[in-house]
Amino acid sequence: MSTVRGVTYSPYTKKFYVGSIPTVDFANDSTYEPIAKLNPERKLGDGRIEFIAHEMVRAAERHQRDAVIDSNEISNITATDMLQEVVGTQWRDYFAINAMTRIAVPKLQLDVPYRNAKMAARQKVPELNVPDETNTEFSKVTFGLWKNVVDVYASDEARIRGTIEPLAYDIAQAAGALGSAANTQIITEIETATTVAKGDWGAATSGISDRNPMPDIMDVVATINDLHYRPTIITMNTRVWADYISNTWVNGSAVRAVDRYTFGTFPLPGFPGITVIVDSGFTNTVATMLDPATFLLGEGPTVAEQYRDPHRGADGYVIRQWLQPKKVTADGSRKMTGVSA
Repeated sequence: MSTVRGVTYSPYTKKFYVGSIPTVDFANDSTYEPIAKLNPERKLGDGRIEFIAHEMVRAAERHQRDAVIDSNEISNITATDMLQEVVGTQWRDYFAINAMTRIAVPKLQLDVPYRNAKMAARQKVPELNVPDETNTEFSKVTFGLWKNVVDVYASDEARIRGTIEPLAYDIAQAAGALGSAANTQIITEIETATTVAKGDWGAATSGISDRNPMPDIMDVVATINDLHYRPTIITMNTRVWADYISNTWVNGSAVRAVDRYTFGTFPLPGFPGITVIVDSGFTNTVATMLDPATFLLGEGPTVAEQYRDPHRGADGYVIRQWLQPKKVTADGSRKMTGVSA
């Protein structure tokens, strides 16, 4: 089996590099060959991919003109285009990542210092008195990124007979597969929050909701605030969200036909300043309130390698992504249980 040169994307620099180089320190990337820079705020055709090595692009065009189909330049540009599609679309249908603070990890390991207990000020210190010293010791969160992998593989027969290009179709599916895997891992970490038992927001008697969700939410907000964190995110499953927006304490006793988002990220009705994240991956009986600064997503590089298996007559891509979600402290979040049934 012969392997074509791979391409690596680093979220630390937002650049694509020649080769499969997941374990290097991208904070010092002067020894690696950049191909292009990703501008995620732009659209395709409007500078989303900004090729750095313009001569490499011209050389690739000359090779293509001269029918040198297997040139490394063509492979690198093809892999770069494919990889940006994966990087750019994998979160399109998944929303749990919005509850995390994303940090780029230049290597696959990183120690992040933090204070588990907030610092307290000494109040009303008398004249000439010396206040007690404040402990400046820090704890740390250690990232050891894990790897999610998708292997896209298509035979020559499938590519010739197919009415669509199977590799192109599977590459688009790879973005969703990686997004789904990471979304599940993020949700699992978020739902390690300290639990607080509440009641069913969807239960009703004669059309009137039995329980008001607003005091439940205010209770956990106050708890987190008292620990000196700022909860601005609440996460819910779609079923919990349906119970919340149909609750008569939220919408009033009159039955109203109103437009509501079904899933995504948007302001929580009744609570200005709080954002609700609705994703079907969350457990359908809980809602989690959190300070997003207390949940970190360590992001490493994403690597794509194109390969040819001449013995079986097939082409493929292997796409590897390194990441790890981490809860920094238990003080910054609370998981309300039993809010739907």
